[in-house]
Amino acid sequence: MAIRILLQPGQIWTPEDDRAPQRLVVDLPAGMLAYSLIPRTAHHDTSSRETEEYIVSLSVFRSWIRETRATLTGQTAARVAPAIELSKKIATLRKAYGMNQAELAEAVGLSRSAIAALETGRTSSANKHLPKLAELFQVPLELFLGGMVDQKSTMELSSDECDLIDLYRRLSTERKLEVQKYAERRART
Repeated sequence: MAIRILLQPGQIWTPEDDRAPQRLVVDLPAGMLAYSLIPRTAHHDTSSRETEEYIVSLSVFRSWIRETRATLTGQTAARVAPAIELSKKIATLRKAYGMNQAELAEAVGLSRSAIAALETGRTSSANKHLPKLAELFQVPLELFLGGMVDQKSTMELSSDECDLIDLYRRLSTERKLEVQKYAERRART
């Protein structure tokens, strides 16, 4: 029986061979997987370095995991950053509609630099623009707060965690974004 390997952005897969680079899962676009290589050096910082991304099918990446006996060794902070997830969604929708940043800016009544800030997660006022963006791209507002990957995962939660999730689900979309940003700030300290 084959074991199904759940892949998510932010995962770091380490092959058994100490000389082979690790692979950081960057994104999972439409049945594919984007990853970057992380050299195995003691002082390597994955957040500060520009790396080349590779795109392969999910099955090819899972085969690589099996063949190299790679193990899941970590999650990067990028997985915990909802502002980054939101910025990726905005950029992806803009590109899917064949728009450049200036065209999107004009369509929603913002400057091009404001759109650039939204697409890089450098603004704290993204939530007030989400209704306009949802209307323009004809997507539900909840899309901006849901996961980018439609894959199920299983984890055990404490009763406190279950209560928090229940409360979170009752919040409006705008309040959910505020909670995510608050948690993201606290996680960094």
